[in-house]
Amino acid sequence: MKRGVNHVDELMQFVAVMAAVSTGAQAITQQMKKRLHFLHLQAKAEPNDSKWDELYEDALRNVNIHFLAGLNGTVLAGVAQIHPLEMLKLTPIWANISPEWVGDGMDYLSAGVLVAYGGPWFHDLLGLLRAYKIQLAQLPKSK
Repeated sequence: MKRGVNHVDELMQFVAVMAAVSTGAQAITQQMKKRLHFLHLQAKAEPNDSKWDELYEDALRNVNIHFLAGLNGTVLAGVAQIHPLEMLKLTPIWANISPEWVGDGMDYLSAGVLVAYGGPWFHDLLGLLRAYKIQLAQLPKSK
């Protein structure tokens, strides 16, 4: 039974780290949205004449925001030296690339992609894992 608890702890550590990086990247992205007007990340105050143009602008804005969140997540992972696949005891195919910084860059990029598209999912999974650990702690101990 102890072996299964270790895997849950490893998974909790991974999800907690990724949720923290996701929160940090989201906060940085929100600040960039407010301050970097040349990126056109804010919705326009006046509606557009064409509904199709408005939908296109909204879609383009969402793509830019996700790209920016991924970039921020990649930078945060690089600064914190987070290797998400190694945390899960997985060896990526780029682990043995000759210049080590290329493999590390791919790790940070994978963390950025996970952060950009998995932020809310990490927070929900972390809540589920915490509830699971509480349930395990409340089980009666067998001799």
